[in-house]
Amino acid sequence: MRRGLAIVLFLIVMLFVVAIVVVYTSIGSVITTTIEEYGSAVTGTKVTLQEANFSPVSGDATLVRLSVNNPPDYSDNNAFYAASIDMQIDPKTVGDEVLVIKRLKIDAPEIFYEIRPDGDNLRVLRANIKAAIENPHLNIRAKSGMFVKKFIVNDFYLTNGVVIVQSDDLTGKKATALLEPIHLEDLGKDENGLTPAGLVDKIYRPILKGATLSALSTDLNLSDQAQNILRAAGDETEEVLDRIKKLFGAD
Repeated sequence: MRRGLAIVLFLIVMLFVVAIVVVYTSIGSVITTTIEEYGSAVTGTKVTLQEANFSPVSGDATLVRLSVNNPPDYSDNNAFYAASIDMQIDPKTVGDEVLVIKRLKIDAPEIFYEIRPDGDNLRVLRANIKAAIENPHLNIRAKSGMFVKKFIVNDFYLTNGVVIVQSDDLTGKKATALLEPIHLEDLGKDENGLTPAGLVDKIYRPILKGATLSALSTDLNLSDQAQNILRAAGDETEEVLDRIKKLFGAD
């Protein structure tokens, strides 16, 4: 009888251990699925992530090979690609409504900036993101079944970024420019957390500004370049507008 009870207890313990292992090893796949689903819904284009690694103990997480496709009717290039994104999550907030990310760092991303006479791919994505912010249904539940939280990011870093500019007005139709480093602090702190779309928007705006400034440093034909950038510059910062004015000697 005792032996039988011991065997049952042993099996229960083993099942418990297996359950923990399954949950921990499946966290990465849940993160991957959720990022792909919500990323695609927010940007209006396909978002893919090869894998995600997460340690529930330390809170360290790594996203591997994240890519955002170009909008429809543009080339087949990725608008954004990052080989690796590192995060440090506050483990104490994993079960809370607001998830705190202590540090989010993107190193050496590639941004593909496709400029046409009627606009550019990056501002199409920007318009899609703005539309997603106004759609509350994106912030409820992913198909994976994972409840999507709100987020606070203490520190966001983007370093060693490269902007690949494509336009018929460029010599060779392509040019490469460096993206200035970006550091943002306390994203979502004042709002007590940002929705996924709101967080993407907070991060995307300075990236868009930086990519625009990088494009202005290439040998694009200025007249055609200005038409494209000024056409969609209504929400740009003064820094971008001032740079355009200086290029043309405007007051």
